Amino acid sequence: MAQKPLLNYLEMLPDPRLPAKCSHVLSEVVFMASCAMMCGFDTWSEITLFAKEREQWFRRWLTLPGGIPSHDTFNRVFAILPPDSLKAIFQEWIGDILDDEKLSGQLAIDGKSLRATAKGKGANAVHMVNAWSTELGICIGQQKVAQKSNEITAIPVLLQQLELAGCLVSIDAAGTQVNIADTILKRSADYLLAVKDNQPTLNAEVQTRFQAYWDSTTTDEPGPGFSEQFDAQHGRKEHRRCWVIAVDEHMPVCQSWKAKTIIAVQAERVVSGKGHDFVRFYMSSRVLDAATALKATRSHWSVENLLHWTLDIAFGEDQLQARAGHAGENLAVIRQWILNMLKRNTSRKLSMANKRKLCCLNDDYLFESMGLFKL
Repeated sequence: MAQKPLLNYLEMLPDPRLPAKCSHVLSEVVFMASCAMMCGFDTWSEITLFAKEREQWFRRWLTLPGGIPSHDTFNRVFAILPPDSLKAIFQEWIGDILDDEKLSGQLAIDGKSLRATAKGKGANAVHMVNAWSTELGICIGQQKVAQKSNEITAIPVLLQQLELAGCLVSIDAAGTQVNIADTILKRSADYLLAVKDNQPTLNAEVQTRFQAYWDSTTTDEPGPGFSEQFDAQHGRKEHRRCWVIAVDEHMPVCQSWKAKTIIAVQAERVVSGKGHDFVRFYMSSRVLDAATALKATRSHWSVENLLHWTLDIAFGEDQLQARAGHAGENLAVIRQWILNMLKRNTSRKLSMANKRKLCCLNDDYLFESMGLFKL
């Protein structure tokens, strides 16, 4: 677990408020909200209800000079709290838990909109770009996409915040940009990027090379250049085939991206008796064999299946209406922090939704998850 309890980290938050007008301690407000959210209380009214019912419990650790904040106070505090401050201590927590586990393996980068943070015609929802460690199964960083911008500008900012050395960074086609590839390489990491029509010259070269290979090859033998997998579960059958080709002097566009491998993955699916067949193309700055490339392309989607899906299903993120100031972004960071803490608590084998319920029912489990000391 983390080296320090969550409250110790929150006490490092710089307070943007005027001291003379504050009746609540900033770290205590954020801590109470975090405890409530870990226990399944997500809206401002629910957080206030939880804090009031657990007031004596909170007084074990907190001073509570102004008592329990109202729901409006919780809202205002999160709205004015600079998100960079909260993300900075989140990154410190990540650094502490990785102290003996050097970050390695694959990092999947993908964006997610918080749909309920937009209201009214023309309003834009908060959109976060997240970094997911497929090996550790935790979120290690996030960056909000600026208004009137897109993920292309947010991804390099996020990458600069992370220790990437030795990692394979996978991103879908929206992130297939020269500056993003260069950022990854300059930070001593490698990229795995999807290749689609948003880079037409690159896409044409990759597809032409593979088509020439397929036209000249009659059989595929398992080995460094070809791998396949079969799956049959939950009423779905899937056959995946992967080909890799080393980039050479006949591929000048790929060479300009400093790519070393191009990849094609064909997936044939049969779901409820209906068949689907599609091919996806990728390139990587790392030399990959077919089996490794197939695993990496599949692992990328764990950011959707294990992070974004969990945030929607277990936390109801798309239904939560935090629209004032920075509240939406700050709560997104807190939710991911909670998700990480609960994932790292392996004392019970439970779904994420049931882990949150158990936190509400069992103080010891909550203490374990948040790094608190039992009293």
